[in-house]
Amino acid sequence: MSKALLGTLFVATLLVANATAQSQNNEAGPVWRMVYYRIKPGQEGASWKDFQENAKPIFEQWKKEGIVTDYKIFQNPLKDRPDDWDVVLLLAHPNYAALDQEAKVGAAYLKHYGSPEAAAAAAKKRSELREVITTRLVREVLLK
Repeated sequence: MSKALLGTLFVATLLVANATAQSQNNEAGPVWRMVYYRIKPGQEGASWKDFQENAKPIFEQWKKEGIVTDYKIFQNPLKDRPDDWDVVLLLAHPNYAALDQEAKVGAAYLKHYGSPEAAAAAAKKRSELREVITTRLVREVLLK
């Protein structure tokens, strides 16, 4: 399927979702990006240390810049199956437009890591700690 067609379908889906989400009983809230992780065996401590030392400062910078309004991390204590997720990260964006701020996002990474090479090395190390299972993008509905 061509990129133009995929882009058109994506925009149409967003418009329908936005129209559906808004009514006299509710209004559209923030857009949440949900990233589900599986922590690799024996890497729980190192993974949490990475969240604390690397993810948290970047998310705090994003909050200052308005890229996100909030972030949350949840742990899954009751797995349904052995390959289930361990941790889900939620990033609240004020709206869909806030998702399209690549320059600010990249600047926050560079500020934290110091160079593109250091950021790439950290990403490689992170892949040894945990793996991304899936990501989701959802729109919160606020009841009136």
